[in-house]
Amino acid sequence: MARLSLFRKLPRDRPALGIAAGLGFFILASALRGLLGGLSEGIGPMTFLPAILLGGLFGGIRIGLAFAAMCTLVAWVAFFPPYGSFTLASAHIVTMIVFVLTAGLELYVIRSLNLAISELSEAREHSNTLFRELQHRVANNLQFVAALLQLRRKTLEPDSASAHALDAAQTRLDMMSRVHRRLHDPTSVDQPVGQYLEALCRDLIEASDTPDVRLTVTAQPVVLSLDALMSLSLIVAELVTNSLKHAFQGRAGGAITIVLAEEPNACSVTVTDDGPGLPRNFGKTKTSSLGQGILQSLASQLHGKISFEPGPGTVAKLVFHP
Repeated sequence: MARLSLFRKLPRDRPALGIAAGLGFFILASALRGLLGGLSEGIGPMTFLPAILLGGLFGGIRIGLAFAAMCTLVAWVAFFPPYGSFTLASAHIVTMIVFVLTAGLELYVIRSLNLAISELSEAREHSNTLFRELQHRVANNLQFVAALLQLRRKTLEPDSASAHALDAAQTRLDMMSRVHRRLHDPTSVDQPVGQYLEALCRDLIEASDTPDVRLTVTAQPVVLSLDALMSLSLIVAELVTNSLKHAFQGRAGGAITIVLAEEPNACSVTVTDDGPGLPRNFGKTKTSSLGQGILQSLASQLHGKISFEPGPGTVAKLVFHP
């Protein structure tokens, strides 16, 4: 089995490139032999080693072995007197043995490295697949718990404190599930931050009772770590969810604007809606205090602070240090 694995084709093998690189150095070594003449008899075959090296490195073990055989044959016949025959003096036999052993060692090292790199790539892909599956299951579990809360909510009085508490918990779990699923989507992680936030917020708007809300996202090219992006996503999703819940009651549409900007030694995100603004008792009720506590806790993970500024509408600004 080890011998079979040694000669199997690897995804990294590129035969055309290996042949081109090997032929290039083979021709160069042959031309160098012609230019040096008798001076190259002692070291002449060694000039073929780069051709074998590059052929095996890029083209794979079969291409490398083919170049090794071709170079050995040409060196044997054309590099040592009497030229054009397979007769070698004892001193030249030693040179050829050293050349063949060196070429074999080159190919063995190259093949070992390529096998190790291939196995590492396969292991990494397997780990990535397991990680994506784990994140998918986590998001599904969050949605499942949110659905259970929704079922429990239906058994309570509509305007009771317990019903409102379950509504808030169910909304936040659903929001976390959407953020988690989108954040760990391989097609989304590499997007610019502004494009990612726009896709996330459009998903929240489409899932709300006010799908006609207009969304505008303006973002400078900010680079964030995955942990920072997670916290930022949850903050923006919480603010947008609050706007969707409170700013557009009694009307079919409205507007939400998100601006991500770089400031001196910091970044800022401003979320604005065109609703009636914050209530007079904002920050004094348990519900608003809970929401603010969650936002401030998430902001502290970014070494930042969130504040609410006078409108029109509701204006929330997060200043953080990524």
